[in-house]
Amino acid sequence: MVFFILFLYFIFLVNSVLAEEPQLEEIIVTATRVEEPKKDVPYSIQVITREDIKNSTAKNAGDLIVESSIGHVHKYPGLSTSSIGLRGFRTDLFDDLKSRVLILINGNRAGTVNLATIPVDDIEKIEIVKGPASVLYGSSAMGGVINIITKQGKEEGIHGSVGGEAGSWKYWKTKGELNGKKGAFDFYLSASRSAMDDYSTKNYGKIENTGYYDETLSTRFGYSFLDKQHISFGFQHWRGWDIGSPGARYSPDPDNYKDIERNRFDLEYKTETFKGGYYFTKLSDENHERSTGNSELTLKKTTTQGLSLQKIFLIDDHRVIIGGQWDRIEVKSSRSAGAPYNPNSQYDSYGLFSEGRLSLFNKRLLLNAGVRYDYFEDKILPTEGITSLKPRKENLDHVTIRGGILYKLTDNLSIKGNAGTAFRAPAPDELATDYVSSWGTHYIGNPDLKPEKSSSYDVGVAYTKDLFKSELTFFHSIFKDKILSYYDNALKAQTFKNVEGAIIQGIEGIFSYDIGLVAGLNFSVEPFLNFTYHTRYSSKDESEIQQYGKTLQYIPKCTAALGIRAGKDNWDLRLIANYTGNEKVIDYNSKSSTYEKVITKNDFTVVNLRGSYRPLKNFELTISIENLFDRAYEYVQYYPMPRRTITGGVKWIF
Repeated sequence: MVFFILFLYFIFLVNSVLAEEPQLEEIIVTATRVEEPKKDVPYSIQVITREDIKNSTAKNAGDLIVESSIGHVHKYPGLSTSSIGLRGFRTDLFDDLKSRVLILINGNRAGTVNLATIPVDDIEKIEIVKGPASVLYGSSAMGGVINIITKQGKEEGIHGSVGGEAGSWKYWKTKGELNGKKGAFDFYLSASRSAMDDYSTKNYGKIENTGYYDETLSTRFGYSFLDKQHISFGFQHWRGWDIGSPGARYSPDPDNYKDIERNRFDLEYKTETFKGGYYFTKLSDENHERSTGNSELTLKKTTTQGLSLQKIFLIDDHRVIIGGQWDRIEVKSSRSAGAPYNPNSQYDSYGLFSEGRLSLFNKRLLLNAGVRYDYFEDKILPTEGITSLKPRKENLDHVTIRGGILYKLTDNLSIKGNAGTAFRAPAPDELATDYVSSWGTHYIGNPDLKPEKSSSYDVGVAYTKDLFKSELTFFHSIFKDKILSYYDNALKAQTFKNVEGAIIQGIEGIFSYDIGLVAGLNFSVEPFLNFTYHTRYSSKDESEIQQYGKTLQYIPKCTAALGIRAGKDNWDLRLIANYTGNEKVIDYNSKSSTYEKVITKNDFTVVNLRGSYRPLKNFELTISIENLFDRAYEYVQYYPMPRRTITGGVKWIF
C-alpha cells in the first residue's frame, strides 16, 4: 500500500512537469558535512528556516521542534523539552549518551538533551536529518540528527535591535541584538532576560510552581583572511533559576524547583575544503527538593568537549570527505544529604570517517557511500559518598556504513534512496559500573554489551516547481541489540543485556505552495503541510511484548503541522495547527487501576497564530496567540499545558 501511494505520487509529478524556471537554492550542511544545495542531497531533510523562526511563537529551540511536528515530544511545564523523537527513535530524558537521536549545535554535540536551554533568538536555522547518520556523527544518530545552527554577522555595517514582550501569566522579556561586518571582521551579539508566573490549564485551573526566570548571552566574532579562510569564536550562556517543577497532577509538588546553567564556547577555522574546530560545554543542573521542612540539593555537572577535523578532496564533480572526531563527556554527581544516585563517569569517543560522492551524467545521478570506525573508552570514576564503588574502565569499537542515490529526472523532479546502519554505544554505567546504592541495590555493568544498532532504508521523491515544493518518503528501520536494564537473580544485582529491538516504518511528507504570488497578488499566501505517519512500530523483545504489548510506547501514530504563511515587506502572518496523534504510554499514576500498565494517550491539535507589522521602517509590532482555541492538551500524561496564551511585543530596528 505504501509503495502504491509513492507510485501514484510519482506519476502525478511526472505529468506535472512543465517549463522549468530557476529556483532559489536552499543550502544544507548537516546531511553530508558539506555546504551544498538541498536538491543535491540524497538524504531526507527538514529545515526550520530563519523565516519560520521569525514567525514562530517559540521561546526556545524545544518549542521550535514541537512546532515542526517531527515526532514524539516530551515537553513538561517550565523549561523542559527533553525527549525528541525521529522515526521512532528518541533522545533520553536525562542522559545524552543514552539518546538515539543526536542533538548538535553547529555540527558538534550540544551537551544537553533539554532543548529549552537553547534560546530561540540565537538560532539562524535548524536542519533535521532523518534516518541513520552515524557515519558522519557517530553514536546516538540512529533516528537522525537535529543540528541547531546559530547566527553570525553577515551584512556590511552595524545592525541591531532592542525590544520587549509581555503577555499572559505575567510573562515578560527584554532583548537586544547587535550584528554586522566591518572589513574582514564579522560579529554577532545578543542578550535577553525573561520570566513567567504560574499558568492555568483548561481542566485543572491554576498549576502552582510552573513559573521561571532565565537570562541569555550569545556572541560570535569572526575574521576572514588570505584566500577564503575564516576563523571564528562563539560563546553561549544560558541560565534559568527558580524553574518550577510541579510534578504530575496525581502527585502535585508546589515547592520543588531547578536551577540550570549552560555555558558553551567554540573555536572554528575553515577554508573551502578544510574545517577544524573545538568546542566546550559545561552544564550544571541543580534539583531542589523540599520535604518535612528540609531542602535537599541534587547536583549534576556535565562537561562535554570535542575536537573535529575534516578535509574535502575534489576531483572534477566528484568528491571525498575524510575526517576525524573526538568527544569527551564527564559527569559528576552529588547530593547534599546521602550518596549521589549515580557514580561519576567519563566517556571518550574517537572516530574516523570518510564519505565519497560520484557525480555522473552532468550531475543528474549522484551516488554517496560512507564508512566510519569508532573506538570508545568508558570509565566509572571514584565518587564521594559511594564507598562501595569499584572504579572500572571498559573499551569497545564499532563500524558503521551507509549509502545513498539521487537521480534527477528533470531539474525539478528527483527520486532518491538510502540504506545504512547506525548505533548507540553503551554508556559508562551500562558497561563498567559496580557499586551498592544507598538503598541497598547492587549495580553491575556488563562489559560484553554490544552497541545498540539499527539497519534502515528509505525511498522518496521530491518535486519543486516555481512556488510549489514537495517531498514524500517511505522509511523502514530494524532496531537490534536494544540495551535493557534488568535484575539478574544469579548475580543478585541490577545489570544490563542486549535484547531484540523493534521494527519501525512509516511515511513522511513535506508540501508547500505559494498561491498568493501564483494568483498575481502582491503578497505571499503559502499553505504548507509537514507530516509523519507510522505504518508500523512493533517491539520484537518477548519480555516487553508480554508486559506491555507489541506496540511501542511513546510513538504517536501521526504527527503533522498544517498552516498558512502570509506576508509582504512590512507585515507577516502565520497560522499553524500542530497535530499529535494518539500514542501508547505507561500509566505511572499509583492511584490508578491501570498503574504501570499501557494506556492510550489521546490525540490533540494545538493552533498558534503570530503576526508582525512595521508601521515605520525601523519599528515593529508583534502579537502571538498560543493555543488559539483554548484546548486542553498534554505532551506528557498528567502534565497539562497552558490555556490560551497571548503575547505582544515591540522592537526598534537600527
